[in-house]
Amino acid sequence: MKPSVPIADVLIVGSGAAGLMFAAHISKYHQVHVITKDTATESNTRYAQGGIAAVLSIDDSYAKHIDDTLRAGDGLSDPEAVNILVKEAPARIFDLMCMGVDFDRLTDNALQFTREGGHSGRRVIHVGDMTGQAIESALWNSVIKENICVSDHRMVTRLLVRDNICYGVESLDKSGKVCRSYAKSVFLATGGAGQMFAKTTNPEIATGDGFVMAAESGADMMHLEFIQFHPTALAMEGAPCFLISEATRGEGGLLLTIDLHRFMHEYHAMAELAPRDIVSRAIVAEMEKTSAPHVFLDLTGQGREYVEKRFPTITQTVMQYGLHPGENRLPVAPAAHYMCGGVKTDIDGRTSIQGLYAGGEVACTGVHGANRLASNSLLESVVFAYRAAVNADRRIRYLPESWYDGINPFIDEAPPEWNSGSPEDGLIADLTNRLQVTNWKHCGIIRSDRGLQQGLNEIERIEGEFRTAGGHRSGKGKALALANLIKLSKRVYESAAGRRINAGAHYNVNCANSQSERDFKNDREDNRGT
Repeated sequence: MKPSVPIADVLIVGSGAAGLMFAAHISKYHQVHVITKDTATESNTRYAQGGIAAVLSIDDSYAKHIDDTLRAGDGLSDPEAVNILVKEAPARIFDLMCMGVDFDRLTDNALQFTREGGHSGRRVIHVGDMTGQAIESALWNSVIKENICVSDHRMVTRLLVRDNICYGVESLDKSGKVCRSYAKSVFLATGGAGQMFAKTTNPEIATGDGFVMAAESGADMMHLEFIQFHPTALAMEGAPCFLISEATRGEGGLLLTIDLHRFMHEYHAMAELAPRDIVSRAIVAEMEKTSAPHVFLDLTGQGREYVEKRFPTITQTVMQYGLHPGENRLPVAPAAHYMCGGVKTDIDGRTSIQGLYAGGEVACTGVHGANRLASNSLLESVVFAYRAAVNADRRIRYLPESWYDGINPFIDEAPPEWNSGSPEDGLIADLTNRLQVTNWKHCGIIRSDRGLQQGLNEIERIEGEFRTAGGHRSGKGKALALANLIKLSKRVYESAAGRRINAGAHYNVNCANSQSERDFKNDREDNRGT
């Protein structure tokens, strides 16, 4: 028997590249409800600068892109998922172009390519240095508006799951009212969790909500220990931790120590264009040697005019702090950037919970393995969100009428009561800061067994203080975010402690090195000997 409540065909949680690609396709056929934590245009996608990778040049090949992706993943990428990513990329790029993404061109018929870390050649296409924003805008404009309802400024607090079937979500609106939204299929696209760390390129909304909701509902999780730190974020007192695109190095930018010594060639044969995990560790090592809070990114060799034209957003931002990237060396240091792991999915975006799909940064398709290849993130989002939409469409069309029976228990269930008055905002801010500093120190770029245990102990103390203050019962947005950051942090520490072989973004000084780490060490010794 059908319940007498509104039921969407599809519910999408999040509105970044993955959520909007899913919506753009499935809104052609079904009623869609999008729930987003902020506005529909605020997401990690919006801040993606560098570009999107795809084999679109006669000088490139699928085999090269596949090999580069597998090398960056340090042996832990799923070859089938990588094969799909690379071979379906051109079709999804064509879709984006048809939706209005105007990628930079050398001529009317020739795309402009750049190169980023880990790539063996120039295959990254871009829209200046605001590619993510351009893609998000085009996707949003392509959604079939008459088939879509958007609920913004609403924080999803749990998935409605019974007998391993997902029927919808529970959320809090701005007034603190509990809302339930039901759907035949749910697509989780909540983005990342950079706010776990004291230094991050992610916006404030990246608090890992989707990871926690999925895990607490029983979804399989994978590779949570692999957190990518971007090597170059602006490192100036009083300035935000602003991302300085890897494309700057693809266009000839050099990394220098505080003493103006170029060093990356001493760590890897690809120098400044080595995979991100290697560049980040090399920068940390050089900062420790010189007791400096940063290294320099030097773009002065490219000239003011070229830098302004190629990187307008970066130029405008750093000029607010008295620097010009074409004339001044930029102080940079690593910052938390991307979750390589997450909710485990198959190649069609399906999770281990029926009716629940996941895409984008919250998902783990297996593509990235231990370390994401630069500019594969937007690509992964659109390729696998499209596949998920195709599969969800098929599922919805063939759902039996008895499916509706599973919603009835949720209708009869009393909504939870949230306390909107505690704890104090000052305490939440203090505990959040302590958590972020702890994670940066003990679960960051370089880890140790002792550090992981110390970090976990401190998180448990933070959690205890949070619960004593009633934080676990609070319906405040910042308290809910902190609760999720605590829960996710504990899971990340557990995953990191269980990984006894170093790989990609997970580097523990007490663990054995993977083959790539042994190669890294040998390359470093060989290069320093010449």
